[in-house]
Amino acid sequence: MATNVFGVLVILFGFVVQFMHHKHAFYTMVAMTLFGAAAAVTLPAMGGASILVANVFMVFFALRIVRITGFAPICSSLLYPSTGFWLLLLIIYGVVATIFFPRLMAGMTETMVVQRLPGGLSRIALNPLGFSGTHVTQTVYALGSVMCFAASFAFFRMRNAYQYFLGAFFLLCWLNIIFAVLDLVTFATGTADLLDFIHTANYSLMTGVEMGGLKRISGTFPESSAFASFTLILFAVTASLYLDNVRPVLSGFFALAFLTLLALSTSGTAYVGLVIVLALLMLQSIAPVMHGGRMRKPLLIYAGSLSVLAIVLLIAVLSPEFVEAIATFFDESLFGKLSSDSGRERGHWNEVAFTNFMDSFGLGVGIGGARASSYIFVLLSNVGLPGAMCFALFVLTTLFRQPVAQPGSEDRSIVRAIRCGMTASLVAAILVATVFDLGMLFYVLAGGAAVAVYPSVRRAQARPRPEHSAPTHRHLHDTRRLLG
Repeated sequence: MATNVFGVLVILFGFVVQFMHHKHAFYTMVAMTLFGAAAAVTLPAMGGASILVANVFMVFFALRIVRITGFAPICSSLLYPSTGFWLLLLIIYGVVATIFFPRLMAGMTETMVVQRLPGGLSRIALNPLGFSGTHVTQTVYALGSVMCFAASFAFFRMRNAYQYFLGAFFLLCWLNIIFAVLDLVTFATGTADLLDFIHTANYSLMTGVEMGGLKRISGTFPESSAFASFTLILFAVTASLYLDNVRPVLSGFFALAFLTLLALSTSGTAYVGLVIVLALLMLQSIAPVMHGGRMRKPLLIYAGSLSVLAIVLLIAVLSPEFVEAIATFFDESLFGKLSSDSGRERGHWNEVAFTNFMDSFGLGVGIGGARASSYIFVLLSNVGLPGAMCFALFVLTTLFRQPVAQPGSEDRSIVRAIRCGMTASLVAAILVATVFDLGMLFYVLAGGAAVAVYPSVRRAQARPRPEHSAPTHRHLHDTRRLLG
C-alpha cells in the first residue's frame, strides 16, 4: 500500500477531526468529494488500484458521527421505513452477486473490464466473465457508499444540520471555482504540473486537452466530462436555493458562476445535462401554481429566457461567421459525438453491457463486473433487474415522498435543493457513468434527503405532549436525539 503527501494529510486530519466539533468533520467530508482524481492510497497488490481521498476520509467522518449519536441512527437509516432500506437491499444483493455469479457463470458472456498493466497503466478490454480485481474495488466502493449514506443520515438528524450543510456546500462551491480557474490559468501559463498533487489516482488523465481552441476544463477531475457531471450537481443545488431565496446573493453568484463554467467546459455532458436540469428547475418553479401557490421568481425565469433568445438572434444577424464557428464547435463537442470513435466505442460498451444482462438471465454479473457508458446499463449488467429495481425504489422514495418540514421553511427549501442535486447527479450518470459508484457527494445528499422524509420524525413532531405530565430528563434527551 502506497500513499502520497495529500493522502497522508487527509488521513492525519481524519484523526485530528475526532476531537473537533462534528460540523468540521462534515465540512471536510463534503470538501473531499471535489477531488475526483486524488488518491489517498494506492494498492500495488490490486494492480495499482486507487482509493480516493473522499472514500478514505469517509471512514473518519462516520467514526466521528458514531461517537456522537451511537449506532441507533446509523441502523435506522438502513431499516424500513427509511428509504435507505432499499439501498441496503441493493448492496446486499450486489455483494452476493459479486461473490457467486462471476464464478457460477464464468465464461458464459464477455464483459468490458479494466485490465491493469505493468507500470501503473490500464486499458479497457473485452474478456470472458470471471472474478477480477474490479469486482473487489467496486464492491468496496459500494460498501463505502452505504456507510456514507448512513453517517450522513445520522448527521442530518442532529440540530442545525441543514444550516451546517449550507456552510459546507458553499465551501465546496468556492473550491470548485478556484480549482477550475487554476486549471485554466496553469494550462495557459504552462505550469499545469503545479496541480499534479490532485491528479494522483491511477486513472487515464485527460487534463490538458483542447477543443475548438478552448481548454477542456477538468479541474480536480481526470477529464472534462467528470468535471461537468460534478459541477452540474453544484449548479442544480445553488440554482434551487436561489429560486427559493435562500442566501440569494451567494447562491445566485454560484449558480451564475457554474453556468459559465459549464458553458466553457466544452463537455457534451454539460450541455445536455444543463438542458435537462434547467427544464426540471422550470417545472419545479411552476409546480406550486398547481396547488394554489406562487411561482418561484417568474420574472427572472421569463426575462432570462427571453434575454438569451434575443442575444442569440442578435448574434446570428450581426455575425454569421461567428454562428458558423459556434456550430462547428458544438458539432465537435456534442452533435458529432455519436459518430466519433469515442462515441462508437462507448455505444459498443452499452451493447456489451446489455448482452451481459441478457446472458446472466437478468441477474447481473456482480458489482464491477462490467463497464458501460450509461448508469442504466451499468445497473442492469452489474446487479441485474433485482438490483435495478431496488435502486429505483431508493431514488423514487427519497425524491418524491412528502418532506417533514413545514411548507415555506428554510429547511424545506434546502431539502428541495438537495433533491435537485441528486436529480442532476442521476442525469449526469445516465448520460456518461461507466461504473457502479456514483461518488460520495451523491450519498451525502441522499442522506439529507432521506432524513427529510423519515416517517418517525413526522410522528414525533405531530404527537402532542400531555400538559399534566412533566417531561423527564431521559425523555428530553431522547427527543433531542430524535429531532436533532
